[in-house]
Amino acid sequence: MLTLENFETQISSAILQRGKQYYQNQAVVSLEETGENTWQAQVEGSQIYQVELTLKKGNDITDYFCDCPYDGETCKHAVAVFFALREQMPTIKSKLKEKKSAKNIFENLLQSITAKEYQDFIRRYAQTHKNFKTEFELYFASKDERIDVAKKYEDLVSKMIRKHSDRGFIDYRASFTLAREVDKLLGNGSEFINKNNFKDAFTVSRVVLKAMMEAIMQSDDSAGNLGGTIFNAIELLERVAEVKEAAIELKEQLFDFLKEELSNKIYFDYGDFGYQMLDIFQSLTIQLNKSYEFLQFIDAQLLQLTGRYDDYHRDTLRTLKIEFLQATGKTIEAQKMVQQNLEIVEVRQGEVNKAIEKKDYVEAKKLIGEGIAIAKGKDHPGTVAAWERELLRIAYLEKDTATIRHYTRHFAFDRGFTQEYYKQWKATYNQQEWKQVIEKHISDTIKWVTDKWANDKNKFWHPLHPPLLQLLAPIYIQEQYWEGLLALVQKENQLETVLQFHTHLAPHYPDELLQIYLPMFEKYGQKADGRSAYADLAGKMIRVMKDIPKGKDKIKAIAQNLKEQFPRRPAMLEELNKVLSN
Repeated sequence: MLTLENFETQISSAILQRGKQYYQNQAVVSLEETGENTWQAQVEGSQIYQVELTLKKGNDITDYFCDCPYDGETCKHAVAVFFALREQMPTIKSKLKEKKSAKNIFENLLQSITAKEYQDFIRRYAQTHKNFKTEFELYFASKDERIDVAKKYEDLVSKMIRKHSDRGFIDYRASFTLAREVDKLLGNGSEFINKNNFKDAFTVSRVVLKAMMEAIMQSDDSAGNLGGTIFNAIELLERVAEVKEAAIELKEQLFDFLKEELSNKIYFDYGDFGYQMLDIFQSLTIQLNKSYEFLQFIDAQLLQLTGRYDDYHRDTLRTLKIEFLQATGKTIEAQKMVQQNLEIVEVRQGEVNKAIEKKDYVEAKKLIGEGIAIAKGKDHPGTVAAWERELLRIAYLEKDTATIRHYTRHFAFDRGFTQEYYKQWKATYNQQEWKQVIEKHISDTIKWVTDKWANDKNKFWHPLHPPLLQLLAPIYIQEQYWEGLLALVQKENQLETVLQFHTHLAPHYPDELLQIYLPMFEKYGQKADGRSAYADLAGKMIRVMKDIPKGKDKIKAIAQNLKEQFPRRPAMLEELNKVLSN
């Protein structure tokens, strides 16, 4: 749990330092509690950024947000606000009693004023707060059928989109705040459902869905904010569709709405929104007994999907139709369609699963072999690999050791190193057999890499030695061949590369590692430029001192030497002092 007391231990040192500097430089220009447990702040950086956070139990930070473009988990502006809040917390706590007393006054007033006084206040308040009247009418919409809920929500969403648009475009930063505002409207929809007001919940969700789909086409939504809001709107539609208490007439309207919207390709071109909506559409089809209309719709969509980039959508609709036919008992039609669409991976997979359930492994392998040929013809290596994993599954069922060994070895090294398959491969041998197998694999790898390295000597870029480390290191670690791993690591001249294997080698070869690290630390320090690089160097030096205590004095000597070489770099001196103080 992130709190105002422990956040310094849970945030990276670089971000923490920058946030602290912002706080010390008084960049937090405003900070106020805007609601119960909710705080908003403005932080001055290259421009003014808005930070919002939620506190529980006084110190627990349960949620926070900043509208700056930083993509990491916690930005420096949020950290600056953490520091500011912690500084003010004693004062804040001292005001809690006053707030509680003020709350009692407010509650007493609500109980004591008359209905006419309520009404007079609301009329006057609505005149000076332009959105209040709309929000008031929407909140009580169920009490007056004359209120056009759809129109009012359309106006509200349109205003929000215009407010966050610049000449019709919503930029990266604006997408954060727009999404948060529209999500609050969707929160109204959830309240409507809780009050069994399913009609207005449907209205909110469809208005937001259509408006945000138009907005996302004219936006930079690389952070996924608007897409998230669209998914939230679809989830609200799904809640309306699934609730048993909703009137059949309302579900008919939802069915017709989805049917119309799903004819628009933008729901599929700008994300997976359409596929989630298709699931709701299918569920409603079964509830409303509209099988014929559903199948008609699918067929109509398939006729339109003739483009070269429509394969995925077309395959998905065909698979959906097969599943629907099977679910509704039309097994003959479903099986006929299966045979016509075995080039679709999901359809063929269904037939493979049936064959395996019947223990007809010959048929299953035949289907898989055909699937591999199709995938290779389409140049889909991922699909080929998926089918090969199915062959491995069958090999285990048949206890076919030769095939198990073939595929586990293949998958252990196919795309980098995969420990799971390596262990499965190893498990097929006894200890004596394995020693011979793995040592032959190692010698074959060394020969292949070395020969290739020698043949490539005349190429523009050529490593100083055969690049064996990344290929053999995982094997040496699994087999605890520490001497072989050390020999490869000693040939490297990159600090980050050596540190990848530090944990494995430090307990066995501390002296040898020190010989590698010391000149590297010196070299890194001379090339380091900027606070983050200095902090990174210091962190690495401290780590090595902790794991190899006998090298502490030598590493500190390098830190001292670097301080003397660069006395005018205060950030470097500050970071190196951390090394010297350990």
